[in-house]
Parts: sequence; structure tokens; C-alpha cells
Amino acid sequence: MKRSLALISVAAAACVAALSLAACTAKGYAAEYVLDVNGKELLVFTAPEITGEVSVRDYFDGLVGEGKITYTIDDGMIVSVNGTENVSEGSSGTYWMFYTDLVELDGVTYADTAYTYEYEGKTLASFVYGVEEMPVVEGYVYAAVYERI
Repeated sequence: MKRSLALISVAAAACVAALSLAACTAKGYAAEYVLDVNGKELLVFTAPEITGEVSVRDYFDGLVGEGKITYTIDDGMIVSVNGTENVSEGSSGTYWMFYTDLVELDGVTYADTAYTYEYEGKTLASFVYGVEEMPVVEGYVYAAVYERI
């Protein structure tokens, strides 16, 4: 009986440890949070080494944590970067738009090539996911562009 209780205790401890480890590694991180361009109307980064799952919002949070940018998000939409805010003017306006060269990976489409932005000889396409769902994948370029639409 004592042996059974001991085995159950060990098994329970192993399960708790496994769940704790899974919880700690569920959200990933970047090896470093870098920016290629950090301006009032353009912010660009090439994803460094990434561990686990990191979204563009997670990456922005890492940049904020290191004091490299500021941003505001409202209802899943980034409305301000480095103090430059979206401006709605009726049916048009000037907004932060997001682009990447991560168009397709493993059969999943991440960007729409109908809407593009040229950056240093690369054609970046518009995100099809919001910043909270858009993954950051090592080696790909991501751009936040303040533009009139």
C-alpha cells in the first residue's frame, strides 16, 4: 500500500512538472529584440532567432520591454506606434498597416500579395492575420508602415 501511494505521488509530481514546463514554454521569445528601422512612420525588423511561438504583438511587447518602441493597441488593432496615431477621415485615413515577406509557410497563407510594400528590394505583402495571431518566423522581414488609405 505504501509503495502504491509512493508511486502515485511520484506520478502526480511528474505530471505537475510536465504541465509547468509546458506552461513555461507555451509562449516563445526572441533571442534579442532588434529593429532595422525605428521611425515615426516606418518600423521594420528582420526576425532573429525565435524560440517557441511568438506573434508580432509578442515581439512588439519585447521591443517595449527593452525601451525601443512604444505602441498602443485597441481591440486587436495597433492604433499608435512611437507616438504616431491612426487618423480616421471618414471613409479614408492614415493608419498603421503591416507587411511581411512571410507569404506562405507549410501550406498556410500569412500575407496577401494584392497589397504590397517595397522595402530594400523586397516586396512585402499585407498581413492576413492580426498582430496577435501573426507569427514571427526567423529570417522573415516585418514592417509597420504608416500610410494613407
